[in-house]
Amino acid sequence: MIKLGLIKPNAFFTFIVPENTPTSRVDRYITELFTHYSRSYFQHVIQTGGVTINGATVKKPSTSLSHNDTITVQFPAERIIEQSTLIDKTLNVSIIATTEHFMIIHKPAHLLVHPPSNHSTAITLTDWIRHNHNEISSVGTVDRPGIIHRLDKETSGLLIITRTNHAHNMIGSLFKERKINKTYKAIVAGHPEKEGTITLAIGRDPINRIKMAPFNEDCIDESGKIGAIKARHAKTEYKVLEYFNDASLIEVKPTTGRTHQIRVHMMAIGHPIIGDQLYGKKSSLINRHALHAEQLSFTFDNTYYSFIDEAPHDFQQLITLLRNSSQE
Repeated sequence: MIKLGLIKPNAFFTFIVPENTPTSRVDRYITELFTHYSRSYFQHVIQTGGVTINGATVKKPSTSLSHNDTITVQFPAERIIEQSTLIDKTLNVSIIATTEHFMIIHKPAHLLVHPPSNHSTAITLTDWIRHNHNEISSVGTVDRPGIIHRLDKETSGLLIITRTNHAHNMIGSLFKERKINKTYKAIVAGHPEKEGTITLAIGRDPINRIKMAPFNEDCIDESGKIGAIKARHAKTEYKVLEYFNDASLIEVKPTTGRTHQIRVHMMAIGHPIIGDQLYGKKSSLINRHALHAEQLSFTFDNTYYSFIDEAPHDFQQLITLLRNSSQE
């Protein structure tokens, strides 16, 4: 096991898989060597040609290894970010609460939590963390310091940033055990039933790999697949707070945390989130999907915490426009 912390850009490492090593995927094997980096980080390294096996470049993270295989890993080049651009792009990030072990922040819409790939030049929340709270750089993984969960780029609202590895481990366990209570506000197309529970598995869309797709959970086999697609149990509860002419304001409580879960589930019942160009359509009334993470509550070290982040101006403005239109 190698624990080198932050590896220098463009660094090369070569390994030979020992005889007694259990059969493994290449992404898992490398992640076990470089324990300060996330598996998704090395998946991107592999997909962009940074890994060879026996001299041949591999692009699939699932590539199997054999004993005595020679693996070469080249770390990506350094990301260079202009400080003025970083400040401008993260201006609307704000700290709602701080404790010894974690921060609660407001993540604005249009900001990624972490880079989507190693070659991305987009400014992200992790850049804001490194610039403003460098003491968090050693918390969690190097590529995602302090990040324990995420919000989609266009989703605004509450996010937990861990400040210590104790909190990173403990809060990570709370998420896995579904002991973090999350409440969202969303504005959806049409008029869904007054309240409901959506239980549909979520997996990668077989046609458009950028999207996720809903699946009937009764069709999932013992290996967690529907055919060749891996799909995971997902459950979302919602209730309507207000009906407009052709839209609705809803409160949403996901009890699982799958990728794009709320967006996929609302689309699946015929009421996509307004402005969601991936699962619905573009809106002239708001320049992102109308989804906001409004409340978070959990118990950490025997203390109960609850936080609220009121919806930002663009979300409130959309409500006002829809309300006024309904009254005409």
